[in-house]
Amino acid sequence: MMLNLTIGVTELNASEVFYRDLLGLQVTRQTAGSAGCFLLVSCGNCQLVLQPVAVMVATHPALFQSFSRQQPGSGVQFELTCPHLGEVEKRLAACQWPIVYELDDQEHQRREIWVHDPDGYLLVLNQE
Repeated sequence: MMLNLTIGVTELNASEVFYRDLLGLQVTRQTAGSAGCFLLVSCGNCQLVLQPVAVMVATHPALFQSFSRQQPGSGVQFELTCPHLGEVEKRLAACQWPIVYELDDQEHQRREIWVHDPDGYLLVLNQE
């Protein structure tokens, strides 16, 4: 079984650069006819489907009546196991991407870096 999560983003190019170049994930740009482009971000047995908010609102207006009242990522957290967290950390630092929180838990042999993506979705990148 594979899990697909669809999230709305404001700018596909910014999301593509963040997930592909900074996090090092496989990102594929797809076209869905009249719905335009979207991104598939592969993470093991899960895919994030990143669709432009404007397309989502136009396609399903009743579902998104209050969408503009909050930041798109408000209340959402994705946790990603990242075996090469040090490399990701260097790429984030090189472009001065803000880190929300860092944890280096020696007792439980776990490191975490918390960052927001360009749309405010909270990503907890961890290495055990």
